[in-house]
Amino acid sequence: MVCVTDIRKINADRVGLLIDCCIQAYNAFIGINASQCIRDRVTSPEGFELLDCWSGVDAVFGRDKTVETYGLVFRSTTAPWCYIFSFRGTDSALDMLDDCGVESQRFAPFDPNIGIPADVRVESGFNDIYKSGDGAVAPMQRQLFALIDKYQASTKPISEIYITGHSLGAALSQLFTLDLALSRPAVPTVNINFASPRVGNGTFVSFFEEKSPYPLLRVQNMYDAVPHLPPTELGFEHMPSVYLIAFYGTDMLGKTDLKVSHSSNNYKAVLKCAGESSEGVCSAKYLLVDGKESICSERPSVPIDRKA
Repeated sequence: MVCVTDIRKINADRVGLLIDCCIQAYNAFIGINASQCIRDRVTSPEGFELLDCWSGVDAVFGRDKTVETYGLVFRSTTAPWCYIFSFRGTDSALDMLDDCGVESQRFAPFDPNIGIPADVRVESGFNDIYKSGDGAVAPMQRQLFALIDKYQASTKPISEIYITGHSLGAALSQLFTLDLALSRPAVPTVNINFASPRVGNGTFVSFFEEKSPYPLLRVQNMYDAVPHLPPTELGFEHMPSVYLIAFYGTDMLGKTDLKVSHSSNNYKAVLKCAGESSEGVCSAKYLLVDGKESICSERPSVPIDRKA
């Protein structure tokens, strides 16, 4: 178990880049026209350009079984060619709290020739979104590997992939990262994800660590409820490496405000604050977010492990 609370001990610039990409993945999605990727709402990070979008079928965390935009691909504007795959999360943290962790399923990689132990299990809702199509639209898994193969066959092949996501997107990003390690092992990956729920059981975690030689880091607010799902009582565990922060709302709800504690914009504000601090930790009683609402950020005091 590796728990870090000082942003100076991790790659802060990369973490800042990827939380911004998570926010852009949300920007590309509008609920009233869920299947359309709204490109003109996306701002590419400096040094990157927007290439592609992908979709998924959400029959678990949404009200209906709908095709929705679920992610973006950015590529560096200069060689070596770095690609960023950014997964969108749920529209509301409450969706996750209500529907997460009913049952588990066996994980199946994109390459059908790869054998997976039967006891490698993942949360069924995440797995359904990753693997399901609706007849007219290919499953997310197939779309993602089609993009990988297209880029590898292009004049700008992949040098490295950063994979990221927030909330549900963080869970999907981990399924994709393991799938790449198994089905396209020559592609080097870095996964940094935010506010992730637990994705699989202990055997999944051990299997992931065995098969993927590349780094994975979770960024978690200790007051965020979503990373405490699905319950450990059902056998779910976290990936072990985590950068821990601590923030909550300054209104009367305080630490019980699920939306504030889970917001990707609030994660970004605290990460920026920590990066500017001489101590590597954001300590602020009233930290403004986008010049509007404020949150309270403090030094994390409780170490966590993969089951916490």
